[in-house]
Amino acid sequence: MGLSLTLTDQELPASPAYIEFLHATLTGGEYYAGSWFRQEEETLASDDERYEGIQAKADFLVAHPQGKAWLLRSYRFFKELLTGDVATLRDLQRFQFFFVVGIPRTGGTYLAKQLFRAGRIDYRQVQNALAHDGFPHLARLQFQEGANVHTNGLLQLAEYLTMVEVFFGQHGSLQHGGRIVVPKKFTKAVYSFDLIRELFPHNAQYLITVRHPLSMCQSVLDKSGGMPPGGRFVVRSAIERWALADWQHWGRTEERVLAMDYVAVMVGYWKRFYLQLAMTGMPIMPGATLVPYGAEPMTRVVEQLYRGFGVELDPEVFKVAPLPEFGTEHTALAEQAMADVAALWTSLGMHFPAEALAARF
Repeated sequence: MGLSLTLTDQELPASPAYIEFLHATLTGGEYYAGSWFRQEEETLASDDERYEGIQAKADFLVAHPQGKAWLLRSYRFFKELLTGDVATLRDLQRFQFFFVVGIPRTGGTYLAKQLFRAGRIDYRQVQNALAHDGFPHLARLQFQEGANVHTNGLLQLAEYLTMVEVFFGQHGSLQHGGRIVVPKKFTKAVYSFDLIRELFPHNAQYLITVRHPLSMCQSVLDKSGGMPPGGRFVVRSAIERWALADWQHWGRTEERVLAMDYVAVMVGYWKRFYLQLAMTGMPIMPGATLVPYGAEPMTRVVEQLYRGFGVELDPEVFKVAPLPEFGTEHTALAEQAMADVAALWTSLGMHFPAEALAARF
């Protein structure tokens, strides 16, 4: 057949975060780190003016030979992801990815920071899209505002992979097993793990963080402004928005979710996240490590990683949040959620540390 289909950057434009990253690289400017590494600060980040002037930066990249080459590189990766012809993507085998996966507020940012430290990279200077889990936005299939969320996620993944080549090609001095170490906090990997596993069949390890659902809920509350009036669910932060999207995927309308008890919404989100994580098979992958929340397990895993890297470095202090206080009804709800998760994990030949999480709660 002689048919051809042309998609341009009008239908699938480059992401602002990617443009921002490439522009900073070419001009020697500072990467936009934002506050991804300040997870112990219980405040909401605000960057409403971040992308002002992004069109001028895009124009600069298109006019710059190297900038244009990097843009084309990401679209080449994107095409390969769409077609399954992954010849160029095989170049990524020179990197060893350390993906930190867990529902938000379970200690994953700490692990990501320690991995950057192992490579002598100042995590405070790392672009947030490169380090943290907001980008690429891999989510369940949805048509939203004239866009296919799945296709846009593939493009962002292609952009992320190009960012890895650019950044770690310049700054990646740490090697493990003959490959350059690349850390990434990657909560959303759980929604597209088949894709991640295909892309990195032999060069990815997974640090899976787990925490008691009520402790996680309290941390989200602290991050998002406290318990809403009447204890009803409200969306004020990215994490709450992800929780809402999860309930909507399972058939609840936004109106119904906003009428629900806040803790019930967050515990349900927690439960389904770890049920889905088990169904991906990630916890029994050869390179997977389960890391319960807490100072001792977190620092112990980091020390093991440092020894494996041959790095003489002490982990930073892991700051443990105070224990939350919830009523008996919410406690029973969380206990049932943990029991449900543990039962599924056991049925699949995995062990979920429910008792250890309850002891720390």
